[in-house]
Amino acid sequence: MVRWLAALNTLAALSSAGFGVAALLRPGLIAPSGQDTSSRFYPAMYAARAIPLGLAVAVAVWLTPAPTFLVLLLVAAIVAQLGDIAIGVAYRVPGMIAGPVIAVLCHGAAVVVTAW
Repeated sequence: MVRWLAALNTLAALSSAGFGVAALLRPGLIAPSGQDTSSRFYPAMYAARAIPLGLAVAVAVWLTPAPTFLVLLLVAAIVAQLGDIAIGVAYRVPGMIAGPVIAVLCHGAAVVVTAW
C-alpha cells in the first residue's frame, strides 16, 4: 500500500480508537444532546469495538499481511463505520457522520488498492 494511503488509514483508525478512549473517560462526549450521559454501558460497548479495531487497522496497513487478511480487516472497519454513520443520521449528530464518512473513504480506497 502506498505510504500516503497507509497514513490516512492510520489517522482514521486512530481517530476512531481515540473516540473509544474518550467515550470511556467521558461518556457524554459521544452522546447526542438531550440524552442521559450517566450510563457508561453504551460508551463502553463502543470502546470495546473501536479501540481494538482501530489499533489493528492502524498497525496492519503498515505491515505486509496477507492481502486477504488486510481486506477483511478493512471491510470490518468499514462496516463498523457505516453503523456509526447510521446512528449519527438517526440521531442527527453531524460529528458521528463526518468522521466515519472520511474513515469509510480511506478504508475503501485501501481495500481497492490492496485487492487489485
